[in-house]
Amino acid sequence: MTDSQSLSMTRRGTLALAGAALAATAARGKAAAGDGWAAVDAMVAALVADHAIPGLSLAVMKGGSLVRAKGYGLANIETGTPVTPDTVFRIGSITKQFTGAALALLQQDGKLSVDDKLAKYLPEVPRGGEISLRQMLNHVSGLGNYTDRKPPEAFLQSARLDYDDKALLADMLAHTDPLFAHPPGTEWDYSNTAYVLLGLVVARVAGEAWPAFFQRRLFAPAGMMSTAVDDQKDVVPHRAAGYSGRAGSDTQWDNAAYIAMTYPGAAGNIRSTATDLCRWHAALLGGKVVGPAALQAMMTPARLNDGSVPTAVREAGAPKTPVNYGFGLFMGSFNGHASVGHGGGIFGFVSDLRSFPKEKISVAILINTDGFGRKTLGKSFKAIQDAVAIAALA
Repeated sequence: MTDSQSLSMTRRGTLALAGAALAATAARGKAAAGDGWAAVDAMVAALVADHAIPGLSLAVMKGGSLVRAKGYGLANIETGTPVTPDTVFRIGSITKQFTGAALALLQQDGKLSVDDKLAKYLPEVPRGGEISLRQMLNHVSGLGNYTDRKPPEAFLQSARLDYDDKALLADMLAHTDPLFAHPPGTEWDYSNTAYVLLGLVVARVAGEAWPAFFQRRLFAPAGMMSTAVDDQKDVVPHRAAGYSGRAGSDTQWDNAAYIAMTYPGAAGNIRSTATDLCRWHAALLGGKVVGPAALQAMMTPARLNDGSVPTAVREAGAPKTPVNYGFGLFMGSFNGHASVGHGGGIFGFVSDLRSFPKEKISVAILINTDGFGRKTLGKSFKAIQDAVAIAALA
């Protein structure tokens, strides 16, 4: 869910990127010396001081216990409110693993099979008899992406409106163009449309609104007291404001483009805190939300129709690499440690949640800017992720 606003890299931005790279190198050295958190603090403080981010919230949990929770910078620039561990952020596509868990739970309850065809639950979707819920969860359904509207301004206009389930389904069918980007099961291609539709499936099968199902079956069992499916009309204590960089300025911020939170649906409309997200992964991976078979299904990587591992371009200009993606979860590794997680981005916010199951460590990082107007943010955020992981694993 992003605006297309961008700026050419300025000299200040180039220096910020170089500084982030140096900081990441320093973090690795300091982490080895047992001072990894000091390196993280220095990196984040530099990004705040350089106006690369307004604020950041960080939490680390090990063995089910919170070992670090810290806020940096401002949650609201206008009021001067600082970020704390209790600050609530929109988490974007981290939402997808909750949707995956909901489908896994419904299968565990015997109410559906993830190998059912979409047409069984949403007969309104053309060619829904050709794709399974599993393929949609794995991003190999071939469905297109309604967020790839042309021109981007058309998406921004649609994103301002509230939708009930009927209107949301109609919008997915009208504005996912093409509805099928590939023949089902032939390629891995990230689809927000697939996950919005999966939320509608949850509602039809569960017999209740999918946000209520999430609250009852996912958030509450995990002890997530500050997490909810977001609604812009809600009064939320400690809510962070979301920002975009102002065009033509390296230091000023604009409020991020408005989005009605019904529009991202089950693809990206949850709000949470860094500490709650760590609680979620501890509960999910610890078997407190879904049973062993359901968790295994969530963490089973996608396969194409021919049984092969899908590949995709993960970074612009890079070659295709294997993609190990389950139900809203990427499986990977970092410095030899197996990892599972997902990132997120939505107007005004970027997020990351990653766990190292063998070490029973979970890390959540949330920032309140989407990076527009700050072209170096992606690499700077990656540097922070790496430094935090190094410190947490040290």
